[in-house]
Amino acid sequence: MRTDTNARNLTLVFAVTVAFVTYLDRVCISVAAPFMVEDLGLSSVRMGYVFSAFALAYGLFEIPTGWIGDRFGQKRLMGPIVAAWSLLTILTGAVRGFATLAGIRFLFGAAQAGAFPTLTRALARWFPASERGRTTGLMWMGARLGGSAAPPVAALLIALIGWRPTFAVLGTIGLFWCWLFWRWYTDDPADHPEVGESELAYIRSEGIPPAEAPAIPWRRMLADGNLWALFGMYFCSAYGFYFFVTWLPTYLMDEHGLTLERSGLYSAIPLLVGAAACVAGGTFSDWLVGRAGLRWGRRAVGIGGFALAAVGFAMAAVAGEPLAAVLWMAFAQGAQDLTLPVAWAVCVDVGHRYGGTATGFMNTASSASAVISPISAAWLASRFGSFESMFWAATVVYGIGALLWFLIDPERRVQG
Repeated sequence: MRTDTNARNLTLVFAVTVAFVTYLDRVCISVAAPFMVEDLGLSSVRMGYVFSAFALAYGLFEIPTGWIGDRFGQKRLMGPIVAAWSLLTILTGAVRGFATLAGIRFLFGAAQAGAFPTLTRALARWFPASERGRTTGLMWMGARLGGSAAPPVAALLIALIGWRPTFAVLGTIGLFWCWLFWRWYTDDPADHPEVGESELAYIRSEGIPPAEAPAIPWRRMLADGNLWALFGMYFCSAYGFYFFVTWLPTYLMDEHGLTLERSGLYSAIPLLVGAAACVAGGTFSDWLVGRAGLRWGRRAVGIGGFALAAVGFAMAAVAGEPLAAVLWMAFAQGAQDLTLPVAWAVCVDVGHRYGGTATGFMNTASSASAVISPISAAWLASRFGSFESMFWAATVVYGIGALLWFLIDPERRVQG
């Protein structure tokens, strides 16, 4: 049955590459932050507000953009939002003060908000449910690789050409992706000239959702305890991660005296480990579903990953050397990234025809966490004299996340 797979695999390549670009553009500001603070005359707390401006917009626009993708198709949404955030990345290099920087980051967050709900829904239409963990894991692997590449790439570019031109260089990559995507992609595999009959039969063998969902059952969704458990779990998932993509280079330079280049390399390690963990977690969960059933095949990976992440953050808090601290952070990031494709696969399982809206709802929680995480990290460092206090807070948060996984049931769908 699985013949003529080139079109399906190329769709996956588009998803992985744009996930890479998403985080490349998102994370590069963490390396530029010390230089932006100095050049623009910002305090660390004000820079924390800049980081949170992105997260606030990301959260506000998650559900609306997820709904737009469900209602009108992924192609109509994905190209314009990638073009928008790529142009805003370029404009970041032209800011002259706090207000313009915060405003551009807010718009940047609004543009990126629809990326992963839209991509997840697109993959659900091009791949059967039995491959959902693996394909979602590969998509998130691309995101983590983009996040891990951003610190060393940005550090190198900043050293060569300065922080302002660096944003211009990185922003052009997404514009090229948009051109290729618009020429090739179709929402319905049946409309694509390169999809043969056998491939289409395989894609639709497990009940592919329709191209456009009916009216969203908002009342049922907002009253669904399963979705709220996913929401709470995903808030916990993002808490420690957003420290890595905002304050980690600053922590390494200020508290351990690392150079810009070395802090960039060290900052890449947690997300690089996370990239491998995304693929491993999704693939392992698909395997476990075939043996333990859908509920525990997903739930067991979530519980174990969050519990191990809590251990990793606790060990990072007591590590004295920068490399040891970063390696324990990488352990924590890898553990929680085992759960990342599982969380998104569960959300599509639960949301089904409303998968884009459901994943947008869940991802709003990460945005709320992203608002709180950089500000709380700055406040805790100011209050206790070190970012290590942030690691203890993350230990508690990931422990709560592990408990929430016991309440999540991928077999219980939202009904329209």
